[in-house]
Amino acid sequence: ERCEKEKHTHLFIILRRKNQTIHHFFYLLQYDAEGQIANIFWADPKMVIDYALFGDVVCFDTTYRINNVNCPCGPIIGVNHHKETVVFGVALLYDETTASFKWLFTAFLEVMKGKKPITIFTDQDAAMAKAIAKVFPETYHRICSWHLFQNALKHYGHIFKGSNKFGAEFKSCMHDFEYEEDFIHSWNSLLEKQKLQDNKWCLDTFQERRKWTMVYGRHTFSAGIRSTQLCECFNSRMKCYVKPRFNVLEFFTRFEKLLDDVRYQELESNYEMSQLKPALKMNVPILRNARDIYTSKIFDLFQQEYEKSLGIVVKTCIESPPLYKYKVCVYELQREHKVTFDSKSKRIGCCCMSFEFVGYLCSHALKVLDIWNIKIVPSQYMLNRWTKHAREGCVVDYKGRIVKEDPRQVVSNRSKDLSRNAVTVASRAAESEDA
Repeated sequence: ERCEKEKHTHLFIILRRKNQTIHHFFYLLQYDAEGQIANIFWADPKMVIDYALFGDVVCFDTTYRINNVNCPCGPIIGVNHHKETVVFGVALLYDETTASFKWLFTAFLEVMKGKKPITIFTDQDAAMAKAIAKVFPETYHRICSWHLFQNALKHYGHIFKGSNKFGAEFKSCMHDFEYEEDFIHSWNSLLEKQKLQDNKWCLDTFQERRKWTMVYGRHTFSAGIRSTQLCECFNSRMKCYVKPRFNVLEFFTRFEKLLDDVRYQELESNYEMSQLKPALKMNVPILRNARDIYTSKIFDLFQQEYEKSLGIVVKTCIESPPLYKYKVCVYELQREHKVTFDSKSKRIGCCCMSFEFVGYLCSHALKVLDIWNIKIVPSQYMLNRWTKHAREGCVVDYKGRIVKEDPRQVVSNRSKDLSRNAVTVASRAAESEDA
């Protein structure tokens, strides 16, 4: 342990050098009672920029461990305008107590100019939940649906084995309902069938229902995320770069390599987006306009919603100009969705709350817009964070200075671009001896 604390000290020296040589490279340390470094947090300029642009939703967990003293590693991550992983900061923690998490989140806020996320996803960790409630009181804390389901399996494996419907009904309670009363009725029915009305885990889980069921979650922007799967995938990828035997110095070096490769994905997506346009399944104005504005990934998702809208029928319409209330459903299906449209302001809302949760309009809303001959999505329903121009403009720090990326990172990315172009040129030239 003393050896690892010495390694922490060496890491501190590296972080201090980066802080001195790279503008807007931040790091914060917490010391233990003996004056040794216990907790470490750092964020480079790219992380600061990414958080300013895409920090509305973050995922955080500490399941990954490094070195032989089981040091928790806590990357704070999110998604960019291509729905690809971006890293907002990294922590190495001494333990997983409320005090350590509170210190980390406070340090994160300090570096990020006090900007708090709209939504944060974590697993069911009580110490983490207490820290989030204290430091991010306005942030919507969501519990990962996958972790919740695994906890249910752990507590009620015998019920899962004895009833092939229990798992499906439990998942339905997590994801399917749009109205609170429907969720509560289904939850109570599930407990009654399995005689779990007085079960402590079920009672505790119900008390935390606002953190895990979509009945409440769909009201708050979450970029379409429902679990900490981002963290799971990132941790899985990290295992390819960082081995358990590595000390903190080796971890830092390899983590920098991982960051380079993760960030290069966005450059590839940007390059592809500039060279190719997604295929239009229908040559209609609303899709042509959306394709010009959205990134390729988001346009594909939006186009899927438009396709669904073609199979939707209007069942009823209550007119009270300028408000119009519709009930719509998929052709030959019974499930209805309520859509409200204001013809004066062009505001539209659906009970499925897709725009509020994901950030682009659902098929039900698109159906009603089509009825009104609105062939371009109203600008208020085009979130900038999903567009090709999401990175335009500049990010400033707490002193009003423009945050610039690490120039060495820019050189590295440029080198990768040149290498890719060189391979293309070589492949074409190889087709003939003269070339």
